[in-house]
Amino acid sequence: MVCPVCGETLELEGYEVGDLVDCEACGAVLRLLSDGGLEVVVPPGGEKEPLWGLEAYGDGEEAVLRFSDGTLEEEVRVAKVELAEALRRLEEGVGDEAPEEAEDEPNQEPDYLTVHVEAEPGPLVLRRIVYRGAPDLLEFTLPSGSVYEFPFREALALLRPVVG
Repeated sequence: MVCPVCGETLELEGYEVGDLVDCEACGAVLRLLSDGGLEVVVPPGGEKEPLWGLEAYGDGEEAVLRFSDGTLEEEVRVAKVELAEALRRLEEGVGDEAPEEAEDEPNQEPDYLTVHVEAEPGPLVLRRIVYRGAPDLLEFTLPSGSVYEFPFREALALLRPVVG
Protein backbone atom coordinates (compact mmCIF):
# COMPACT_ATOMS: atom_id res chain seq x y z
CA MET A 1 0.00 0.00 0.00
CA VAL A 2 1.20 3.54 -0.70
CA CYS A 3 0.63 6.78 1.18
CA PRO A 4 -2.14 8.74 -0.59
CA VAL A 5 -0.29 11.98 0.22
CA CYS A 6 3.28 11.35 -0.93
CA GLY A 7 3.23 7.92 -2.64
CA GLU A 8 5.68 6.33 -0.20
CA THR A 9 5.31 2.54 0.17
CA LEU A 10 3.89 1.62 3.60
CA GLU A 11 4.17 -1.72 5.38
CA LEU A 12 0.73 -2.50 6.83
CA GLU A 13 1.34 -6.00 8.18
CA GLY A 14 -0.08 -6.29 11.69
CA TYR A 15 -2.45 -3.34 11.28
CA GLU A 16 -6.23 -3.79 11.59
CA VAL A 17 -9.18 -1.81 10.22
CA GLY A 18 -9.43 1.53 12.03
CA ASP A 19 -5.76 1.58 13.11
CA LEU A 20 -3.76 4.76 12.59
CA VAL A 21 -0.65 4.58 10.43
CA ASP A 22 2.08 7.22 10.41
CA CYS A 23 3.80 7.92 7.10
CA GLU A 24 7.41 8.51 8.09
CA ALA A 25 8.18 10.09 4.70
CA CYS A 26 5.70 12.99 4.83
CA GLY A 27 4.30 12.93 8.38
CA ALA A 28 0.66 12.27 7.41
CA VAL A 29 -1.48 10.27 9.83
CA LEU A 30 -3.62 7.73 7.98
CA ARG A 31 -6.42 5.36 9.01
CA LEU A 32 -6.73 1.85 7.54
CA LEU A 33 -10.22 1.37 6.07
CA SER A 34 -12.22 -1.86 5.77
CA ASP A 35 -11.72 -1.89 1.98
CA GLY A 36 -7.94 -1.89 2.51
CA GLY A 37 -7.60 1.77 1.53
CA LEU A 38 -6.08 4.57 3.57
CA GLU A 39 -7.81 7.76 4.68
CA VAL A 40 -5.87 10.91 5.58
CA VAL A 41 -6.68 11.75 9.20
CA VAL A 42 -4.07 14.48 9.68
CA PRO A 43 -2.32 15.96 6.64
CA PRO A 44 1.42 16.68 6.83
CA GLY A 45 2.04 19.75 8.97
CA GLY A 46 -1.62 19.83 9.95
CA GLU A 47 -1.31 18.06 13.26
CA LYS A 48 -3.56 19.49 15.92
CA GLU A 49 -4.81 18.38 19.31
CA PRO A 50 -7.58 15.81 18.79
CA LEU A 51 -10.95 16.18 20.46
CA TRP A 52 -10.39 14.03 23.54
CA GLY A 53 -12.93 11.22 23.87
CA LEU A 54 -14.21 11.25 20.27
CA GLU A 55 -12.71 9.79 17.13
CA ALA A 56 -14.50 9.63 13.79
CA TYR A 57 -13.68 8.23 10.38
CA GLY A 58 -15.50 7.22 7.23
CA ASP A 59 -15.91 3.61 6.19
CA GLY A 60 -17.74 3.52 2.86
CA GLU A 61 -21.24 4.95 3.32
CA GLU A 62 -20.91 4.85 7.12
CA ALA A 63 -19.29 7.10 9.67
CA VAL A 64 -17.65 5.26 12.53
CA LEU A 65 -17.75 7.16 15.83
CA ARG A 66 -15.52 5.91 18.62
CA PHE A 67 -16.18 7.28 22.10
CA SER A 68 -13.93 6.91 25.12
CA ASP A 69 -13.97 8.07 28.71
CA GLY A 70 -10.43 6.88 29.36
CA THR A 71 -11.44 3.40 30.54
CA LEU A 72 -14.33 2.34 28.31
CA GLU A 73 -14.31 2.58 24.52
CA GLU A 74 -17.56 2.32 22.52
CA GLU A 75 -18.09 2.36 18.76
CA VAL A 76 -21.21 3.38 16.83
CA ARG A 77 -21.75 3.14 13.06
CA VAL A 78 -24.15 5.53 11.39
CA ALA A 79 -24.95 6.38 7.76
CA LYS A 80 -22.94 9.44 6.74
CA VAL A 81 -25.98 11.13 5.18
CA GLU A 82 -28.06 10.67 8.34
CA LEU A 83 -25.32 12.05 10.58
CA ALA A 84 -24.74 15.00 8.22
CA GLU A 85 -28.48 15.79 8.27
CA ALA A 86 -28.63 15.53 12.07
CA LEU A 87 -25.68 17.90 12.47
CA ARG A 88 -27.20 20.35 9.98
CA ARG A 89 -30.50 20.36 11.86
CA LEU A 90 -28.81 20.92 15.22
CA GLU A 91 -26.71 23.74 13.79
CA GLU A 92 -29.85 25.39 12.37
CA GLY A 93 -31.71 24.90 15.65
CA VAL A 94 -34.26 22.34 14.39
CA GLY A 95 -34.70 19.24 16.56
CA ASP A 96 -37.01 16.19 16.41
CA GLU A 97 -38.94 17.45 19.41
CA ALA A 98 -39.98 20.83 20.67
CA PRO A 99 -37.13 22.54 22.54
CA GLU A 100 -37.19 21.68 26.20
CA GLU A 101 -36.18 23.62 29.27
CA ALA A 102 -33.32 21.99 31.15
CA GLU A 103 -33.64 24.16 34.22
CA ASP A 104 -36.42 24.99 36.67
CA GLU A 105 -36.67 28.66 35.76
CA PRO A 106 -38.29 29.27 32.35
CA ASN A 107 -36.40 31.46 29.90
CA GLN A 108 -36.93 32.72 26.36
CA GLU A 109 -34.36 30.44 24.67
CA PRO A 110 -34.40 26.65 24.22
CA ASP A 111 -31.94 24.83 26.44
CA TYR A 112 -31.51 21.80 24.20
CA LEU A 113 -32.48 20.42 20.82
CA THR A 114 -32.64 16.69 20.14
CA VAL A 115 -32.17 14.63 16.97
CA HIS A 116 -32.50 10.84 16.81
CA VAL A 117 -30.39 8.86 14.33
CA GLU A 118 -30.55 5.17 13.41
CA ALA A 119 -27.17 3.60 14.11
CA GLU A 120 -25.56 0.25 14.66
CA PRO A 121 -25.96 -1.26 17.29
CA GLY A 122 -29.06 0.87 18.06
CA PRO A 123 -30.49 4.41 18.16
CA LEU A 124 -28.12 7.32 18.69
CA VAL A 125 -29.38 10.56 20.22
CA LEU A 126 -27.63 13.85 19.49
CA ARG A 127 -28.50 16.78 21.69
CA ARG A 128 -27.28 20.34 21.31
CA ILE A 129 -27.21 21.98 24.72
CA VAL A 130 -27.40 25.76 24.75
CA TYR A 131 -27.40 27.70 28.01
CA ARG A 132 -27.15 31.46 27.82
CA GLY A 133 -23.64 32.44 28.90
CA ALA A 134 -22.36 28.82 28.95
CA PRO A 135 -20.44 26.74 26.40
CA ASP A 136 -22.40 25.40 23.41
CA LEU A 137 -22.27 21.58 23.75
CA LEU A 138 -23.04 18.52 21.63
CA GLU A 139 -24.15 15.53 23.67
CA PHE A 140 -24.29 11.97 22.34
CA THR A 141 -26.42 9.34 24.07
CA LEU A 142 -25.27 5.96 22.78
CA PRO A 143 -27.41 2.82 22.40
CA SER A 144 -25.70 1.51 25.58
CA GLY A 145 -27.02 4.52 27.54
CA SER A 146 -23.58 6.12 27.88
CA VAL A 147 -23.54 9.91 27.51
CA TYR A 148 -20.63 11.92 26.09
CA GLU A 149 -20.42 15.74 25.81
CA PHE A 150 -18.15 17.79 23.56
CA PRO A 151 -17.89 21.46 22.59
CA PHE A 152 -20.36 21.85 19.70
CA ARG A 153 -18.12 23.71 17.22
CA GLU A 154 -15.12 21.43 17.87
CA ALA A 155 -17.27 18.31 17.38
CA LEU A 156 -18.66 19.78 14.13
CA ALA A 157 -15.13 20.49 12.90
CA LEU A 158 -14.17 16.87 13.60
CA LEU A 159 -17.30 15.30 12.06
CA ARG A 160 -17.84 17.46 8.94
CA PRO A 161 -14.89 16.05 6.96
CA VAL A 162 -16.05 12.52 7.79
CA VAL A 163 -19.64 12.97 6.58
CA GLY A 164 -18.67 15.04 3.55
